[in-house]
Amino acid sequence: MPEFSGSQHAYTCLPGLEYSLVRAVDASCPRNDTASVAALSDGRLMIVWHKYLSNERGTSDFGTIEIASRTSADGGRTWGDERILVRPDLTEDLSVQAPALRRLESGDLLLMCLHSHRADGEGELGGSSSSMELFRSRDEGQTFQSVGYLWRRSPGQWLQGGASSLLQLASGRLLVPFHYGTGWQGSQHNKVSCMLSDDEGHTWRKAEADIDLPMRGAMEASVAELPDGELVLSLRTQLGAVFLSRSYDGGQHWSLPQTSGLRSPESCTCLRALPGTDDLILCWIDSPYDPTHHHFGVRTPLALALSQDRGQSWTRLGNVAHRDEFNFFDIGCDFVDDETAILTYGFYGPNDYENNLPDQEWHDPEVMDLHAVRLTKAWIYARLAEVQGG
Repeated sequence: MPEFSGSQHAYTCLPGLEYSLVRAVDASCPRNDTASVAALSDGRLMIVWHKYLSNERGTSDFGTIEIASRTSADGGRTWGDERILVRPDLTEDLSVQAPALRRLESGDLLLMCLHSHRADGEGELGGSSSSMELFRSRDEGQTFQSVGYLWRRSPGQWLQGGASSLLQLASGRLLVPFHYGTGWQGSQHNKVSCMLSDDEGHTWRKAEADIDLPMRGAMEASVAELPDGELVLSLRTQLGAVFLSRSYDGGQHWSLPQTSGLRSPESCTCLRALPGTDDLILCWIDSPYDPTHHHFGVRTPLALALSQDRGQSWTRLGNVAHRDEFNFFDIGCDFVDDETAILTYGFYGPNDYENNLPDQEWHDPEVMDLHAVRLTKAWIYARLAEVQGG
C-alpha cells in the first residue's frame, strides 16, 4: 500500500487518492483539527479549522482555540497562507470551536462557530455552557460579519464536535445537528437534536424531538440528505457500533437509532450523500470495541464505506489512513461540486502508554496535524468495482 508522509510520521493510505497536509504542529500551535471546506466563486477552496495555541493546557480539548483559514488554488492539493477569522474573548471564553462553512443558494457564505464559556467554580477547565455564533460573508470569505446566534449561554454544554455540520436542505431549510446535556462537557449525558432555520439563518428554533442512547448518550451527529428529502444521521456512541437515525420531516423528528452493523469505538463519524444519487458514503474508525480503553477502542484505521441502499447495508472500500499506535479523529467531508469532496481529519500520535495508562496518548503527542484528501465520485465507483471484483 502507498504511504502519505505529509507529517513527520507516515501512514498507509489508499491508491488513487490525493492527500495533503493542511496544518502541522509547531512551537506556537500544538494541535489542529475539525475542518470544513467550501468552494469560492473564483474556483479556489476555502478551509476553516481549529487551531490550538500553545499554553499550559496544551492539546487538551479545553485548550485555547482560534478559527483559522487557508485557501487552495489547486483543488485542495496544496494550501496557502493562514489567517485567523475568529478569536475567543478570553474574559469569558475558553475557546471558539466547531467551525462550519456553507455556501447558500443565495450566494452568501455562512460561517458558524461555538464559544465554549468559562464557568464559575470550575477554574480554567470550564465546559458547562456555550453559545453558537453565525457569521455571513458577501465578499467570498474576505470578511465575515456576525449576524447573531443559534443559541446563547446554554444551560449545560451544547456543542458540535467531530464532523462540524451546517447544511442547507433542498427545501432551503438550514439544519445544524448538535448534542447537549445539562452538566459539564466531560461527564454529562448527551442527547442529539437539530437547530433549524427557514429564513437563511436569521431566526432559529430547536427541533421538536431528541435522539438518545444509553451510557454517555448520542453525540457528534452527522447528517446526509437523500434526493427524496429523507435525512440519515450517524452518531458517535459508546455502544461499539455506528448508529443511524432517520427523519422524514426535515429534521423535526428522528427514528429510534439502530446499529449500522459497522463496528466502532467511541469516535467521530462522517456521513454524506453522493450528489445526484441515493448512495451514501461513511467515513469512520473501524476498530474493535474495547471497554477497557478510555474511548472504548483505538482510533485507527480510518475507513470508508459505500451504501447503495440508503444505509441499510455497506460495502467497505478500504482504509483511507492507518498506522498502529497513531489515531485519526474529527472527520469532515464537504462536496465542493457535484463530483468532488474534500475529506478532512486530525492525525495524532504516537500513543504514550507510560505506566500502562492508555489515556497517556492524549498528553501532548508529537503530531496533532490536520490532513485533507480529494475524494471523487469516479474514484469511489471505480474502487467499488475493484472491491466487488475481488
